[in-house]
Amino acid sequence: MSLETTTGDISRARMLLYSAGSVGTGAFYAFNNFVLPPVLKSFGAPDLLIGFLSSTRSLEGALIQPTVGALSDRTWTRLGRRRPFILVAIPLSALFFLAAGSASSLVQLAVLIFLFSIFFNTAVDPYAALLPDIAPLHQRGLLSGLATATQLISSVALLLLVASGSGNGAVPAWTYDVVAAILVVSFGVTVLGVREQRERTEPAPTMARVPWRASLAAVLVHRQAVRYLGTLFVYQFGLNAILPYLVLFITDEIHESQQTGLILSATLLLVMAISAVVFGRLADRIGTRLVLALGWALLAASAVAGVLITTLPQTVAVVLLAGVGNGAATAANWPLLTALIPPEKTGVFAGLKAAAESIAIPLSVVVAAELFLPRFGYRGIFAMLAINIVLALVLLLRFVRVPPAAEPLTAEPLAV
Repeated sequence: MSLETTTGDISRARMLLYSAGSVGTGAFYAFNNFVLPPVLKSFGAPDLLIGFLSSTRSLEGALIQPTVGALSDRTWTRLGRRRPFILVAIPLSALFFLAAGSASSLVQLAVLIFLFSIFFNTAVDPYAALLPDIAPLHQRGLLSGLATATQLISSVALLLLVASGSGNGAVPAWTYDVVAAILVVSFGVTVLGVREQRERTEPAPTMARVPWRASLAAVLVHRQAVRYLGTLFVYQFGLNAILPYLVLFITDEIHESQQTGLILSATLLLVMAISAVVFGRLADRIGTRLVLALGWALLAASAVAGVLITTLPQTVAVVLLAGVGNGAATAANWPLLTALIPPEKTGVFAGLKAAAESIAIPLSVVVAAELFLPRFGYRGIFAMLAINIVLALVLLLRFVRVPPAAEPLTAEPLAV
């Protein structure tokens, strides 16, 4: 079967070529969320700064990401509309990664983290917007699940590699070199292997350039998508209070080693990878909204349990439950957004989603570090997650509706 189908079904080979880029995102996210916190702690960084620098999104992304997304919608080059951003930004991110490995002070490291994060996020949103460009609606759940699983397996592999080399409690210096190489090679496979075409999986009404104000007005017309972005804001506000502090919670509250913390983090991601594939397929059959609601419900249950756990076996059980819930949510959240918008607005909404995350993540870090951590220790992050996940679930069920044409015929309506 040809790799370059136009508006028909996407081939398995092309799915794999697209998912190759997720190897790079997995390595980046694993490094930022789980490896950077103990590194920053060793440099004497306070919890607030650890949360800021270990987040996968930064506050300045609230301006940069929507601009990049809109530009990728409105631009066409010989390489297409998405791949030029990846081709330029990923090597720059890798370059600053290499430099960060030689940082000798907290200030120097913080600047380099800021730079490699900015360029990575400049590439990753067009990469996400490429998915609905090349896959028809009924295959997006499967492709999203495959890409998510690839990302998570890559994260697991990196964490296990780092854990095997950190027997003395320090993160190996070669970690930066490995992540930089993975970024360049994996995204290079996607850029070279997935050709873009002007015709998308669904025809766009027009590709003519329009004023920025008109684009903003068109975005505001899609009220269901805007409502959904609001629920994702609440979800991310809770979830990203957990990620920068998970390894520190395991070492400080459960009294296990940093190596154990990295292995448990890898276990979480492995379970997420398996769940993402299973629930990605399920989303294509019963609907992304239902799968997302189920994933958030499981994640809420794990967050409540996280407040109470005191032993390693209890921690393992919570990690497994959280992995299943978060895997389902991760596989469904982006395909659900693409079902609420026209295809010509994919890049814009990818940028707006990133902007919501770029605002939610630093705010959640401030609330966690200044309100929950001083009073409850690292255990308080689970209480914050539980509150936000329950609220996001209520908002999803109450206010977000998917057009019937975008849901599978077997899906049952879910309402409260």
